[in-house]
Amino acid sequence: MTPAERLLAIAGAEVGYLEKASKAQLDSKTANAGSTNYTKYARDLDKLGVYHAHKQGFAWCDIFVDWCFVQTFGLEVALRMTGQPKGGYGAGCTESANYYRQTGRFHRSGPQPGDQIFFTYTNGQTMAHTGIVERVTGGRVYTIEGNTSGASGVIANGGGVCRKSYSLTYGRIGGYGRPDYSIAEEEDDMDLGRFKELWREMRQELQDNDSSGYSEKARAYFIEKGLVQGGDKLPDGSPNYMWEDVLTREQFVTVLYRVLEKLGLL
Repeated sequence: MTPAERLLAIAGAEVGYLEKASKAQLDSKTANAGSTNYTKYARDLDKLGVYHAHKQGFAWCDIFVDWCFVQTFGLEVALRMTGQPKGGYGAGCTESANYYRQTGRFHRSGPQPGDQIFFTYTNGQTMAHTGIVERVTGGRVYTIEGNTSGASGVIANGGGVCRKSYSLTYGRIGGYGRPDYSIAEEEDDMDLGRFKELWREMRQELQDNDSSGYSEKARAYFIEKGLVQGGDKLPDGSPNYMWEDVLTREQFVTVLYRVLEKLGLL
């Protein structure tokens, strides 16, 4: 698969996802549906520090596009491909379009699969909605978009991930950003050293106390009973339990040993 095809496979798998009424069940496609802009996409990118501030609860069409890139290519490569700095303002459509402009990768016609499509109500001065070009055929551009609906035309803040299509002459199309897919092609030539480096980076991003609400009682109980003990201190001085990091066999048998000891079975 080409890098663009890989991106589209990730985006296509998300079709049918609905934003949530609260921060619960963010990973379910349809459960807890609501209209408050809570999504797994913002949650995941907030954890990675992609934007200048947390974006959970904000309109999320551009966040969805960025999430698809990060899921497909990893954070560092995704940002380079789309011209965004880490901690920048790319969660907004106008800002994302400007990042493409700054790298000379924004155009008003000739879309290709894998391009980021932008929609406008101001003749391109500002952008109001965005998605990913899936294919171009028969004088129409077909897209996968987040925070939209299946209704015809541009539907910004529509609450779901949908496939849509527009005439290539549709007046609301503000232009297209073309990611630098050559960067992903270079990254495909990965050796063991580069893989280990990326693995270490991923582990560092996971080694904190972020975790889902459903496990709160269980985590508190295991801490109180001394069954799980924190590692190195976090910057605020609190123990680091690394809740979302991978579990080694060594850690597993250690916790199991403590449980059996508490039960008097040793």
